[in-house]
Amino acid sequence: MALDDLVARIELLRARIKSHSAALRENETRTRMALIDPLMHALGWDVSDPGVVTPEYKVSDGWADYALLRPDGQPVATVEAKKLGTVLAAHRMQMLNYANAAGIDYAGLTDGNHWELYDVFKRGQLEERRILEVSIANAPAHESALKLLLLWHPNLGSGRPVTASAPILGETRRPKGKTSDRKQVDKLKNWVALSEFSPPAGTQCPAAIRFWDGSERTLNHWSEILTLTVEKLYTKGLLTVDDAPLQWSEKTYSVHTEPVHPTGIRFANYKSINGTLLFVNVNLNAGQVRLNTKKLLQRYGQNPADVYLQVAQ
Repeated sequence: MALDDLVARIELLRARIKSHSAALRENETRTRMALIDPLMHALGWDVSDPGVVTPEYKVSDGWADYALLRPDGQPVATVEAKKLGTVLAAHRMQMLNYANAAGIDYAGLTDGNHWELYDVFKRGQLEERRILEVSIANAPAHESALKLLLLWHPNLGSGRPVTASAPILGETRRPKGKTSDRKQVDKLKNWVALSEFSPPAGTQCPAAIRFWDGSERTLNHWSEILTLTVEKLYTKGLLTVDDAPLQWSEKTYSVHTEPVHPTGIRFANYKSINGTLLFVNVNLNAGQVRLNTKKLLQRYGQNPADVYLQVAQ
């Protein structure tokens, strides 16, 4: 497999996600045909070959969407497929339980954009067992390709997959004199998924936020992570004025049509969203801003792993 071929496939899938997101979010079968199967095929897992992949693999109490087979015909991994935009966190235990019940070493989960792989029998918390996490719509294609080599058939199929450790191959097959793509790769090296971002106290505010649709906004204050997310959800038609108030604790609102908490006390610090009747409570520290933003995204079916922050290197 040429890395360039995998990069080209990822770029194609990114374009599909951007152009056909609404249709793919409606149906798991569409997501599998348009996004999941093509990437698996590019990684050497031909889903049409019963000697390589078994769709709808029977486990003790259900069916895994895919079983990826070793050369001896035994499964090395299961993969659970969900429609685009599904919050994967709600399905991780089902994924692990299927693999565990069948004695399968690795378990994957994907919505066609976000891909995760777990070492099923490794001791530790769920996060410690995760050996792959990539969002192909938001990360540079070369970076995603390098990470996804963990799923490459000869690698995963060996039963002892290793993580690619080479540098990002940003100069592969570039037309002579064309450097803009390389500069773009370098520029994006310091993007970190919101789901993984947990900086120490005193860390400088990120420079920008990139949403699941690829759009970016500059950040000047920590609170803008939350307020710009509210604005994005509103402009996408996911959050409406009728949803207010959004309450995260017994005594406080996060978003309301007036800057007043359920106790009657006004928001100590708030931001109004332009063109709406919504007010966002921003009397929060950096950690609370990140937590509230992640909760808000999950409430409206968006994966915090698909939202990136540009941090200082």
